[in-house]
This record gives sequence, C-alpha cells and structure tokens, in this order.
Amino acid sequence: MNIKSQLLELLVKMPNTQTVGERRALLTFTGFDYLNIRINEIQSNNLSFFNELIELILSEGQDKLLNFIRALADSEFIGLEFRQKFNAIIIKISSLEPQKFNSEFIEQKNTQSVNIISISSRSEESLEEQQDTKLPVPAILGTQSFEFTVVIVDPQGKEIKRSRRQNYYLTQDLGNGVSLEMVYIPGGEFWMGSLESEGKRYSNERPQHKVTVKPFLISKYAITQAQWREVATLREVRQNLKLRPSRNGGKSHPVTQVSWFDAVEFCDRLSEKTGKQYRLASEAEWEYACRAGTTTPFHFGETITSDLANYDGRYSYGSERKGIYREITTPIGSLQVANFFGLFDMHGNVWEWCLDHWHENYNNAPNNRDSLRDSSDNQIHVMRGGSWRNDPYLCRSSSRLQKIASEMSNHIGFRIVCSL
Repeated sequence: MNIKSQLLELLVKMPNTQTVGERRALLTFTGFDYLNIRINEIQSNNLSFFNELIELILSEGQDKLLNFIRALADSEFIGLEFRQKFNAIIIKISSLEPQKFNSEFIEQKNTQSVNIISISSRSEESLEEQQDTKLPVPAILGTQSFEFTVVIVDPQGKEIKRSRRQNYYLTQDLGNGVSLEMVYIPGGEFWMGSLESEGKRYSNERPQHKVTVKPFLISKYAITQAQWREVATLREVRQNLKLRPSRNGGKSHPVTQVSWFDAVEFCDRLSEKTGKQYRLASEAEWEYACRAGTTTPFHFGETITSDLANYDGRYSYGSERKGIYREITTPIGSLQVANFFGLFDMHGNVWEWCLDHWHENYNNAPNNRDSLRDSSDNQIHVMRGGSWRNDPYLCRSSSRLQKIASEMSNHIGFRIVCSL
C-alpha cells in the first residue's frame, strides 16, 4: 500500500469526522477552512470527503500536505494511536524527493479500496490546544500585538476547541484615560452571503458571491458609552450629539440609542480630531471581519450558545440546549471569546450600523467594493450582527437587517473602521 493509501485509510477512520459540522471544524482546526467553499463532497462518506480534501491540499504542494498532517498529529483531536501513525506518515513524506513525491501522490489515481468505519461516538475531550497562531505583521507604525481566546463548538453547542491566537492593533487616545483599540484586518477574498445548505437563511443573503476586501482597521469592540462621550464633546461637524444617549448600562457597555446619522457624525468628529479616515464599516468589510476566514453560520462553528454571545437564549439555532436571556447589553468583551481576528461580540449584544444603503439581495453586486451607496435619497441602511433581544438565527455572520437611518433603539450600536 502506498503512502497516499495509508493516509486515506487513516483519515477515514478518525472519530468526529462524520457530519458536515465536524468536518468544517476539522478544516478550521487545521487551518484549511478556506477550502470549505471548494469541497463538493463535504456531505458524502468519509472516503469521498477526504479523497477530495487531499487532492485539494496536494494541488498546493508537499509542504501544505505536511502542514495538514502535522496539525492533526500535534493536537488533541486524535488519540495516541492515531498520533503515532500520523507521525510515521510525516516522516515518510518528508523524506521523499519531489519526483518520488509526485509518483506517490500526484500521479496516483484514487482507485484503491479503503475500509470505511462508521464512528458515531464523540470524543468527550474538548480541544483545548493552546497555540499561538500569528497573522501577518502589518507594516503600520505603532502596532502592538495582543492575544485572545478562540472557541469552536460542534452542532450540539459542545466546545471542541479552545485556543490562543494573536493579532495586531493600534491604540487611538480619546482623552481622559479613554482609548480605542483598532484591530488590523488583512485584505483578502471571501464568499459573502449564506450557503444554500445554511439553515434559517433569508433571501436577502443571496446569491453568495466572491468579494475582494482591502486591508483595514476595525474597532475591537462596539463603541462604548465612555468612548462616545469623549468624541461627543468634540467640535460639531454636521449635527449635534447627545453626551449620554443610552438609557441602560454603564461606561463599558456599547452605546445605544444612536442613529446612523449619529454614528457617521461620531466618525467625522474623530476623523477631524486625528487626521485619519474613520468611518462605518462597509457591509462587505463587516462580514469579512466577522467571519475571519470561516464559512460556518457563526465564527464559533455550526451553532452558538449563550455562554459565548449575548442573544435571546430561549431559542436555539441548531441542536444545542437553550440558554439564558439577559434582556440587556453586556459590557464589551465580557464573555471573553473572540473570532480568529481578535474581534469581540460580533454575534449579538447590539446590531451594528454599516455604511451601505439597503438592497434587497446581492443580485448584480460588484465583486470589488467598499460599500453600496445610492445616489438617490435612500434613507434605509444596513445593520449587522444581531442583538441581545434577537433569536440566534438573526445573529449569524451573513444575517442582515434594514433600518431607517434616523431610527434609534436600545439594541442598536456600531463599531468603526479606519481606512489604510
């Protein structure tokens, strides 16, 4: 049996790889979640799924294949027996010269027979591999690194991975001991909108389309009441701002009861003070930042729990247990988990205003855009992320809502972007 056959036979016998959710979690865990959108056999049996996955990884070279296997061997996703076998395969692949590697993998047709073992039991061990996965260092003066915790759950809401990550940010001083942390988001491409297979999706999230996003900075959290007050004292640009618009919560809670016009005025005042270009996020930037490379309904995985986000936990999205309904905003970052970019509270807590005018769907949406702005007097804008008072399906990465720009509510806030 050649090395490729050995690898496939080992892969198809792995536990926790039988469902779509488990397979997506595996791709995220190994750093290959960007292949989600290219895999046609994700709902098929293990042999078909891993056969296609290995072919896709092989198309990127020997090093990528080794990275994939090492990510499995170095983790708690598998037991000792699997780890030893994967390490043996790593040694074999590492010793191959390019020509021999091609004959073992690239030129082989996948006609071999592999025993399929259906494993229905789940490992009770959570994936708590603590690792430092660093994003590229931005070429921006004054950036600092920070660490954060990322969690992935299975369709039942059970935590299957907890890891430490690292990204970079800039600090903007607002005065009186109040500052604003702006996280670096590297540019890239992603599929905007929801998958056909995604449950409880709306027609306004379709069709899914590829979008290119330039690098930018985005606030680590929604703008707080303390941050709002500091900027609201600055010189007026277009309109007056209340110093304390929110009716509930404290300084560390997201500011609420602010309209789209108020949020834009906040950005304009901060831009004038700093000489930088602060603004609301475009809808594409917001979803790109929220997903952080994931393609699942939530950046946590196939579902969400009220331990991870602030929403109406009396309702469930997947097979997870119902949670709690807090009935109010929570302090920013208080649930202590972020996405893979290091952004907090992207699901729930408060809806976040975006720059774009509202459009009913993505038909004819451009693939390279900053925001969709109408030349007409369209007063309806997009909000993203869901809030503390919403069902979980409204908190998905692709979920979107329309509101009149002048509307204010105790579940609407915003976060801001700085152009690079």
